Amino acid sequence: MADVVVNGRSELQRCLYAFAVRTLLGREVNVEASLLYPRAPEDEQALFPLDDVDAALDLLAGAIAIARTNVENGLALPGTDAADSYNDFAFALPANASYLARKRPFVDQLMGDATKIWEAD
Repeated sequence: MADVVVNGRSELQRCLYAFAVRTLLGREVNVEASLLYPRAPEDEQALFPLDDVDAALDLLAGAIAIARTNVENGLALPGTDAADSYNDFAFALPANASYLARKRPFVDQLMGDATKIWEAD
C-alpha cells in the first residue's frame, strides 16, 4: 500500500480527497492525503500516506482528460469492471456473459490511452 497511488483505479480515495481539499483551499496550501486502517494489527502498518500528491493528481487529470475526449467523440465504452457482479449498471449490458470478453480487445483499442490508468500502480 505504501507505493500504491491509483492501483489501476481501485485506490482513488486518497487522490480524490487531496483533490477536494486542494480545490477548496487552493494550491498554496500543502495537502497531504493518507489512508488509515484503525483496526490494523499492532505489528502492521496502519497509516498509508500518498507520497506525491501533485504527481497523483497529474496522473488522474491526464486520465480524466483522455476519458472526456473519448466520451465527447462518442466512445463511452465499458471499463474493466463492466462484467463485475457488483456493477450497478450490469442490467444495461447484453445478456450473454461472453459478450464483453469477445469485445474487450476492440474496446481497449478504441479507448486508446484511456486504458493506461487501469495499469497504473
